[in-house]
Amino acid sequence: MPTVKFYATLRQITKSREAEVRGLTVGELLENLSTAYEGKLQRYLKSSTVLVNDKNVKLLKGRDTRLDPDDVVSIYPPLGGG
Repeated sequence: MPTVKFYATLRQITKSREAEVRGLTVGELLENLSTAYEGKLQRYLKSSTVLVNDKNVKLLKGRDTRLDPDDVVSIYPPLGGG
């Protein structure tokens, strides 16, 4: 199962640095992640930067990027402030 690493606000919501989440694609993994945390992450996942093995999924196949069980998915929520 892919390992998901949480950063910033996502770490506060999940109360965890990482979790193992099922998903054959990035999109499926994000849906399963949202369900696992009862939708509390949904708002952040839509605008977060997602990396698979340190590569931005926007440069791969986006939400259709296929995942292997040993992949590491890092999710960075958008930064705020000013």
